Amino acid sequence: MRFVLSIYHAIRAQVGKDFPIGIKLNSADFMKGGFSEEDSMQVVQSLADAGINLIEISGGTYESPSMMGSKAKASTIKREAYFLDYMEKVRQLVDTPLVVTGGFRSAPAMSQALASAATDFIGLARTTAVDAEFPNKLLNDKHYSMKLVNPTTGNKAMDHLGMLSITWYEQQLWRIAKGKEPKPNLNAWMVVFKTVASAGIHAFKKRRA
Repeated sequence: MRFVLSIYHAIRAQVGKDFPIGIKLNSADFMKGGFSEEDSMQVVQSLADAGINLIEISGGTYESPSMMGSKAKASTIKREAYFLDYMEKVRQLVDTPLVVTGGFRSAPAMSQALASAATDFIGLARTTAVDAEFPNKLLNDKHYSMKLVNPTTGNKAMDHLGMLSITWYEQQLWRIAKGKEPKPNLNAWMVVFKTVASAGIHAFKKRRA
């Protein structure tokens, strides 16, 4: 908390009081002895008191990717939002605009989350990485949704080793950055190969989300 507050104050000193500053923060890292929800809420409260303009919530690590719905409760899956329960608690603490990211696939679920007042914005990632027009389709059709299938090599051990649930989407973003269209049928084995080739042994070392 001291670290992130120091960074916030340093940025604020440079950009002035009228420039918006936001942060993406884990609700928890779901690791034993790690960053808990209670810790996170304390940081959120302190950032809000300091005057930050936007707080985005996600969670987990690349080894325990809760943003992929790992071990999600049935109620969470139904609402699509992995961290909305947490956001409802945060809303009782702060008035700062909030963003929730993780799990949303349909316009009805997003509309319901916004109507609940637990969040002010919806963060989109995987859906937009596969279809850059996804946000526009949501706006044009209040019932629009997208079903995402977890990419797989057919070998669970290799999928886990290559963190395929993350790296497959990273490759889609790489394609977009290079001016190419996303490729919904992108070969999972090719993704694993490129991940290892580009990062070497570091591809399999622990990383935080």
